[in-house]
Amino acid sequence: MAAWPEDVAAALERHEVVAITSGITDLREAEALLERRLPGRWQRIEWGMGSAANRGRFHDLQEASGFHMLPMFIGRDGVIGGLTELRALLEPQGEEGTSPPAPVSGNAPAPLLHVLGYAGLIPFVFFGVAAWFGSTQWQAFSLHALGVYGAVILSFLGAVHWGLFLLDRRHRVLGQPAPIWAVIPSVAAWGALLLPTAFGLTVLLLLFPLVLWVDRGSLRRFHLPPGYIQLRGYLTLGGTLSLLSGIFATLTA
Repeated sequence: MAAWPEDVAAALERHEVVAITSGITDLREAEALLERRLPGRWQRIEWGMGSAANRGRFHDLQEASGFHMLPMFIGRDGVIGGLTELRALLEPQGEEGTSPPAPVSGNAPAPLLHVLGYAGLIPFVFFGVAAWFGSTQWQAFSLHALGVYGAVILSFLGAVHWGLFLLDRRHRVLGQPAPIWAVIPSVAAWGALLLPTAFGLTVLLLLFPLVLWVDRGSLRRFHLPPGYIQLRGYLTLGGTLSLLSGIFATLTA
């Protein structure tokens, strides 16, 4: 490991753990854990990412450590990782005597995620285009299939938080236990299918960017596969454009 930046090295001389954050990093959960386990023996260092120098220092740490998220926790023996790794270090038995959750690895097979993700756009694009062609019955079927597929995908995205909550029962979304949010996309999507076609597709179209926005905030503390959120952005764009095509098809029918 290359030499630490001066402020980090100085902090590690006095403290056991240093938390590196940006100005917008949510450190509340980590702070509570550190204060409980290492009171007075940790320090937060904030690197504002508006500074080119700070961005350069963070990039150097990323390259040296292989860890790419904020907050980043550093101990005297090296980089600890993110909140999940910090929790596993400080609370090795987890809650109620259970084993700690394993961190979500940043070395997961990202190419497989891309292949499956973009393959998942095929029904969106097919039915979004098919709704413009063929008989009236075929167009109605295509619009129905488009809406049902959108509802299925939204349910899938909500279920991600069920899995993360089973892994870590402290997982929160919008300040609430994760399962509360996890059911909202599926219930809202089901409700959209009960509406007239144009209105239902519009609700689905609005739900996809909302779910992405929520996930961008709530998944930051997990060590996600490289490029996952960016991939989600592309997939969300493809899905919403397909739904928009379906909406226009209903209006011109």
